[in-house]
Amino acid sequence: MSEFQRLAAAMDAPEQEARRVDSELEEPAVLGAASVELRFSRDRDGRCIVAGRVRATLRLCCQRCLGEVEIPVDARIQLALIRRDEEALDLPEHLDPWLVTEERLVPLDMIEDELLLAVPVVPRHPVGSCTAGPVEHGEATASARNRETGSEARRGPFEILAALKQTPGK
Repeated sequence: MSEFQRLAAAMDAPEQEARRVDSELEEPAVLGAASVELRFSRDRDGRCIVAGRVRATLRLCCQRCLGEVEIPVDARIQLALIRRDEEALDLPEHLDPWLVTEERLVPLDMIEDELLLAVPVVPRHPVGSCTAGPVEHGEATASARNRETGSEARRGPFEILAALKQTPGK
């Protein structure tokens, strides 16, 4: 997967760069092979459509412990090929525009873009498996409560504020 140079550059954290210099090993940003399914067709309005999905496991830097974390990615692709920016205004909501400026389309660029979009904003290990442990007191109590109830539901903002108010010394 060394073809994904933009993806590798986007995932390089200073810590990973330091490790690379020390070990002089070039680690790929994508573990193993990416699985890609693409279908090219035309819709009822005659637009060129690319649909499919890309699956891969990305090697990222955990933002809690700064260690390596493997994040599985399964991104859907729903693109309409357009020649001018103005055509994007007429697309239905479920289609993203892909501006084609040359005669040939490079699917690898499309796949790399979808993987870049699928990178989490804050990559981190799942709660309980990170060596850094919980960051906030409220997060630890909510995680424990979720484990007790068996719920992995996402916490709401008011629940987070309530946990912060209960934190001693704040």
